[in-house]
Amino acid sequence: MDINDTTVKRIIKRLFNTVIDEETKLRKVLSMETNNEHPEALFSGLYSRAEQHLEQIVKAQNKIVLLQNLINPE
Repeated sequence: MDINDTTVKRIIKRLFNTVIDEETKLRKVLSMETNNEHPEALFSGLYSRAEQHLEQIVKAQNKIVLLQNLINPE
């Protein structure tokens, strides 16, 4: 069975857009002003949001690598 390169490239492009979108959201979260006077427990929500964006980026990147390997097996 042949792999349709056009379909795979479109999926990869969509995943790249996901990475870019999540990276933008992550940058926004990381640029939020924090005051070091507050206890660290107050920032757990901020940390969780950053980690969620990172997880989405990693998932999309892993899918991209898998699809690239399917198109160009080594």
